[in-house]
Amino acid sequence: MTNRLLLDTHIVLWLDSGDERLKPATRSLIDDCWRAGGEIFLSAVTAWEIALLADTGRIALDVPVEEWINRFLSRPGIVAAAFDPLAASRSYMFRRLEHRDPADRLLIATAIGLACPLVTYD
Repeated sequence: MTNRLLLDTHIVLWLDSGDERLKPATRSLIDDCWRAGGEIFLSAVTAWEIALLADTGRIALDVPVEEWINRFLSRPGIVAAAFDPLAASRSYMFRRLEHRDPADRLLIATAIGLACPLVTYD
């Protein structure tokens, strides 16, 4: 069990909405972290991706993006993950990954800097 998790964008959205695509094992991992008093991180990269998804109409939020982010961050145990120049430069190491999404590489680099797992979907 871990007491620190960084959530991928889809996991954040599914957790917030109670979407059934959030797998039971993932939900259990998050709940275990919460019960242990751990920290669940929301990256600035995820906030940016959510804003892009809302702007392009791929998702619909019940409130404006900034309000949604503030509401999510107000949940117990949710912490804003700092995005720093080291994470940005570290993300370049992952340029040869099969999945070349720069946002995913930034999330991986942030998780490494936080020394915690990145919770993503398969």
